[in-house]
Amino acid sequence: MGPAARWSLVVDAHPEPDALLRVVNAFVVLGAEIAEAAMTREGDGYTLRIDAHGLTTERAETLLRRIKALPVVRRAGLGWRAAQAEAA
Repeated sequence: MGPAARWSLVVDAHPEPDALLRVVNAFVVLGAEIAEAAMTREGDGYTLRIDAHGLTTERAETLLRRIKALPVVRRAGLGWRAAQAEAA
């Protein structure tokens, strides 16, 4: 996948007040452009879904490894979809 793909990351995080900031910081470090972000309270933690552009497959996999290593993260998964054509 090239940088045109839209990557989606879903994270199950501990209920820390800065969970979203910690996860988003990993995107910033790798130069990914966040297209959408959502966080919901789920039981005793948070579920975060972040969609981003501007990552190659290798950088997306690096991002996933970095996010999984964060102490606030319980588990994380990564997927992609083809970039949508711009509306005229």
